[in-house]
Amino acid sequence: MYVLLDPDPGDEPARDDDELLVRTALERVTDGALPLPDLVPGALVRGRRRRARARAAIGATATAIVGLGVLGAALPVWGGDGEPARAWSAASQTSPVPTPTSVPVPVRPPVHIEPSPGESSMADLPSDELSRQRVFQNEAAGVLETLLPRAMGPVRPVDIAVSRYQGGAGGRVFPLTFSVRPLPTGKAARADRPCVDVAVKHLRCDEVSLPGGIMAQAVTASGNAEGGKTITGVTVRFRYGHSRVTLAVGGDDTAMVSAPVTADDLLAVARDARFMEMVAYADARPMEAEEGSVRGG
Repeated sequence: MYVLLDPDPGDEPARDDDELLVRTALERVTDGALPLPDLVPGALVRGRRRRARARAAIGATATAIVGLGVLGAALPVWGGDGEPARAWSAASQTSPVPTPTSVPVPVRPPVHIEPSPGESSMADLPSDELSRQRVFQNEAAGVLETLLPRAMGPVRPVDIAVSRYQGGAGGRVFPLTFSVRPLPTGKAARADRPCVDVAVKHLRCDEVSLPGGIMAQAVTASGNAEGGKTITGVTVRFRYGHSRVTLAVGGDDTAMVSAPVTADDLLAVARDARFMEMVAYADARPMEAEEGSVRGG
């Protein structure tokens, strides 16, 4: 579930006004994050090619993770038994600095989403870059599953873009965005959007201080999407280095179930050293297009 407003010029195209109302505010508050792709299969012939390439990439990723790892010490492995430590109450735990080890991280097979006609996907990347992003996604999924509330598990990467993940079990699907997107500079630079409450759109925004003096915007947005039911999504976003970081969880808009997390849950993730280590890597070695650019095929 994403609440969307019309994007600024140069951002992703706006969605149809007849889509879920609850999609209207989170695109505004997740400025720069890529929209969820259409789940309806398309471009079948090209899809077969992409699926074959994706399967090959998954195998290459597994080799990279089990061996020395594509990212080396920049993405340490957490936990002593090959599994990320499962500490479900992120808000109550401390944030110890992780210790790099040589223990392999379990590979989480990505969820496949067929690109819409004209849309690109990770399968279109050069093999080296695809492998790097696969390893990053695998590591990030483990960290997010560890830090988010238990209802979000298991967390898996989504193969449409490095910023896309999904969580949930028992038939629930909660879209999750973890984006570290380079900010434009010079004349293309844009001011941050103000943090304001919009009661008519059921949108609340709070400014919160993170470690290191980072100021974050924590947004909760909800709306009546279908049959009078209200579903809610949450977003935390902030600047880090040369990038805008967006962490967002949406509701299951098929089952009409709100995101099983709160803004405080996401802030607890953002305060954790393990999450910020992933942010620092992605800021130093960008994997997404510059904010404001249009992603296409």
